[in-house]
Amino acid sequence: MKRGSTREKRGAVVGVLLFDLLMGACVAAFGALCFIPELPRWLFILFAVSGALCAAPMAPALWALKKRFQEIDALEDNQTVTLHKEENIMVLVNIDYIPGKEFEVLGMAKGTVVQSKNFGKDFMAGMKTLVGGEITGYTEMLNEARQIAVKRMVDEAEALGADAVINIRYGSSAVMQGAAEVIAYGTAVRFK
Repeated sequence: MKRGSTREKRGAVVGVLLFDLLMGACVAAFGALCFIPELPRWLFILFAVSGALCAAPMAPALWALKKRFQEIDALEDNQTVTLHKEENIMVLVNIDYIPGKEFEVLGMAKGTVVQSKNFGKDFMAGMKTLVGGEITGYTEMLNEARQIAVKRMVDEAEALGADAVINIRYGSSAVMQGAAEVIAYGTAVRFK
């Protein structure tokens, strides 16, 4: 296991633990409010429902953690396969030609991903905005997202039978707070 993937897994666990701790504190607080003597029935129901609503996302957070572990493991496996692959290497350039090569255009190849950071890193990034400077958690997130998008673009180009992707471009946009979409696209070509 790579050190980076261990750090990513640890960060994901910390994020889920912080989230569950926060939700658990809300459940406990609403539960305690339900035991106020002579509490009107409507207020008891309100506190009980609020506590249940706080408890509801705790299990899906654990499911999301499991999925994140699977993503991290898959990324590690893909990087290992790419590093040891001795086959045909896809040429990737951001110019619209390859010097000394003639080719036929196959079409556009693209790869996209929407990536987010865990609750803990997102919270710490918010704190970092108070003092300024680079938010390394988001830098890492975008680097990982670009790698995934490029991998998906290469997979699509290989499915078209391409030897190269030319005129590669990247784009990104904020989908929601703490999550960004990254797209990599270019023209898939086959050498003559």
